[in-house]
Amino acid sequence: MNDQTLDEGSQGLLGGGRSKRRLGSAYQRMIAELRGRRYLDLEKDSQFSEAWMILGVMLTLGGLLLDIQFMLAMAMILFVVAAAGWLWNEFSLFGLHYQRHFSERRAFLGETIELTLEVRNQKFLPLTWLQITDVFPANLPMDQGQVVINPASNQGEYLSFWMPGAFQRLKRNFTFHCTKRGYHAYGPITIRTGDGFGLFSRRAKRHNREHIIVYPRIYSVAEMRLPAKNPFGDRSAERRIFEDPMRTRGIREWQPGDGLRRVHWKATARHRQLLSRIYEPSEDAQILIFLNVSTMRRAWQGIIPELMERAISVAGSLAALCVEMRLPVGLIANGFLPGSDQTIRLLPGRSPKQLVRILELLAAVTPVFAQPIEELLLREAPRLPWGATIVVVTALVHDELLATLSDLAQAGRQIVLFTLAKEPPVREIPGILVYHLPHLVEDLIAPKEVMI
Repeated sequence: MNDQTLDEGSQGLLGGGRSKRRLGSAYQRMIAELRGRRYLDLEKDSQFSEAWMILGVMLTLGGLLLDIQFMLAMAMILFVVAAAGWLWNEFSLFGLHYQRHFSERRAFLGETIELTLEVRNQKFLPLTWLQITDVFPANLPMDQGQVVINPASNQGEYLSFWMPGAFQRLKRNFTFHCTKRGYHAYGPITIRTGDGFGLFSRRAKRHNREHIIVYPRIYSVAEMRLPAKNPFGDRSAERRIFEDPMRTRGIREWQPGDGLRRVHWKATARHRQLLSRIYEPSEDAQILIFLNVSTMRRAWQGIIPELMERAISVAGSLAALCVEMRLPVGLIANGFLPGSDQTIRLLPGRSPKQLVRILELLAAVTPVFAQPIEELLLREAPRLPWGATIVVVTALVHDELLATLSDLAQAGRQIVLFTLAKEPPVREIPGILVYHLPHLVEDLIAPKEVMI
């Protein structure tokens, strides 16, 4: 009973401590709000100068010496207006909120997104003028308003003017057309406001960044006109049980035929004898898509954007097809993620969100590639389970890539090549299924299936 009472007392003390912390944090937020700490002040401008003060003093002295009440009244009005304008400017950012509301955060090419800009002025003091410069993506057309390119930053900016009254909420609606794949950034924002007399002004900035994701176009099987049955090759003749190195179910004693990759080093150190992993058996036809973002033979030659976009769309369409067929699918690309030095690598999985992850990665693909696709294949192939089918999507085919695919096929790998080159490969690569999708047409046409 005493222990229970002690516990209740300690909980009460903890609850009181949490309440004090909440009050403290609320107090800190209020102080930060009063100081405008939600925004980063860039500069303060003023039309009020020393001349105004000198004029006020002269009017005051003149009124006192000459006993002219009008001059004293004018000096008083001048001081009151200056003080009121200064206070008005100091509290202009207090209770001021700017938010964006998107109807969707993710969309496909060709869809539209509704954007609502909202300004809330949560204070008794109205704002007679408010100018907000928001960074908008310049490559997404907007029905209302105009996005202007800033030559200094090369970013799109949308300039808006507001006049929010006391405790007033204003909204404006816009429609964006998703005509460009990618991660599209909104923000930061720059705010200019001040007092109603035009004596003082201030400029502040807030890193209010948000993103919308535009997925690549997804072609249906009918549009690609792939075979309805076994589009990734016929595996019925070789339905074998494979060991999946991604799933370990136990350990056993090391055998002379085991490679170093199979050794379970932690268990070996713990038991002081060489032990190997036991993998889960699997007969699933896993699909791993390798995307080549390069569209020219040499990096310094640049890229062909339309060709790269089509290759990305083909990779996304094949991933969607795998999910529809309930096949574990993954994605590896030789492109970088935006603002990062990491390449794209997602191993096959059955998660319900696997397709969403792949589409998000494809939306983020940049035209800068890390290494040639043939080097990426040679690096990643030893890490893949033997039951995985390697699907290569590339805009161009050259001798080095064909030699690499031939070596992998001879090693027992199942290879499927989707090429968007002008002509199908002329070199013989036995056992590799090739789909040729010409890129010189507006839309994908019936691919020519070549078994060589």
